[in-house]
Amino acid sequence: SDVCSSDLSSGQKQKPNPAPQKPPANQLKRTKIDASMVGYIEDSAVQSQVRVRFDAGFNAPRPDRAEYFYAGTSSPASPSSAIQRTLNFQQLYLDGEYSPISRLSAFVQIPFRWIQPFFVPSPTLTPDLFSGGGISDVQAGLKFAAIAADPRNLTFQLRAYFASGDGRAGFGTNHYSIEPKVLLFQKLSDRVAIEAEAGDTHPIGGTIFTANAPSLSSPQQFAADVAMYGIGPSYQFIRRDSYRITPVLELVSWHVFGGLQTGPDKVVQSASGINVLNAKFGARASFSNGSSIYAGYGRGVTSDIWYRNLFRIEYRRVF
Repeated sequence: SDVCSSDLSSGQKQKPNPAPQKPPANQLKRTKIDASMVGYIEDSAVQSQVRVRFDAGFNAPRPDRAEYFYAGTSSPASPSSAIQRTLNFQQLYLDGEYSPISRLSAFVQIPFRWIQPFFVPSPTLTPDLFSGGGISDVQAGLKFAAIAADPRNLTFQLRAYFASGDGRAGFGTNHYSIEPKVLLFQKLSDRVAIEAEAGDTHPIGGTIFTANAPSLSSPQQFAADVAMYGIGPSYQFIRRDSYRITPVLELVSWHVFGGLQTGPDKVVQSASGINVLNAKFGARASFSNGSSIYAGYGRGVTSDIWYRNLFRIEYRRVF
């Protein structure tokens, strides 16, 4: 009986074996939120990504200036053609970038454009440009990150423009171009960053204006180099584990080194020395899965403008 009592006592002290625990589930691997917050300045990050961007621009009074937006003319306008007052446009961009190694990437951009020209009303004169849509000039290029480490990116980019859009219809420039740029991202604090760009669009070929004009000698090339430079500070206003909201202000400027433009009353004139400054206001919502959405508004603030107002929305996914 002593043995039985001892066994019972020891049995009461024994603890039941714990139930086998399941191994912890793998946590969701989050993609690092992209550092770039800008919507108009070029992105300095070298990475694999896709973008879908839509622009709606209003009041573009000199769309043939230096053949930067669409092709110019080779001869004076016909006396029977109406005077173009301004232009509205919309553009849809499909953009893909692939980075096989950490500091090098290649990209391609396919744009589609729709235009709506507006002419001075006249019972006798007829427009020489009509509303419509089509593919614009396809772009492709390379990016190389000379510096790619927190808190700074310094990237060299080379972009090529191909004459795939119909310049006579207002969809392209009718010439090739190359565009080298330097892109910078600099983090100033946990929430504040600044981004910048500087570059030049150099035309290869272009329309030759062959007729004399009051202020021109014949012949002259419509296209010309256009330098651009911009700066964009941003501030992470809302920061959560799964998303961030970042307002951004961008100032972008262009300088036209030469070329021509069609001025008032259909007179072709020099575009050399023109400076354009735009202010861009927007915000980007970035999510932990690598996607982001940008919405912003741009306005020309100088007397010479590419457009007076532009609205942009963009979806971006980084892989």
